Amino acid sequence: MYSHPSFRFKDIPGIAMADMALCFALESIGVWSIYSPVNMDSLMVAVYVFVLVFSLTFMKDFKDVAGDINSLPLLLGIPRAAKVCSVLALLPLIPMTYAVTKYLYLAPAAVIYAVLIAGCIKILIENPVAEGNRLKDWMILSLTIPNFAMLIVKMTRFL
Repeated sequence: MYSHPSFRFKDIPGIAMADMALCFALESIGVWSIYSPVNMDSLMVAVYVFVLVFSLTFMKDFKDVAGDINSLPLLLGIPRAAKVCSVLALLPLIPMTYAVTKYLYLAPAAVIYAVLIAGCIKILIENPVAEGNRLKDWMILSLTIPNFAMLIVKMTRFL
């Protein structure tokens, strides 16, 4: 539905990101259900994935503002969109903090995320359009590295 000609959700900024985030969140529940029953932990992972993907994918819009037709920076203006993205980038810390209170060994991933997202926010504050490619790189690091850290920590607990 994201890019299907009948729907074209990718042309509606908020809906596009929510659609993408929902797909990833549902995928996480599907993968979880292969290995164990769906429970509150799996739902928390899905919430985390949804919030993470939804909140960070808006950052990709800054790198190609000139070629966009309909994006958050065009709808809100670059300074206001940068502020909105900065606040959204902090949202994944909510489910992450909950996970850390339940599973203390996940704390390094939360710290890694906080450091990486601080880099994104710095770029958003300074000049997100001129540094659009760098912002996208930091966004991708923020989406992936903390999750790999969680995986590695979890795997080392089994050794």
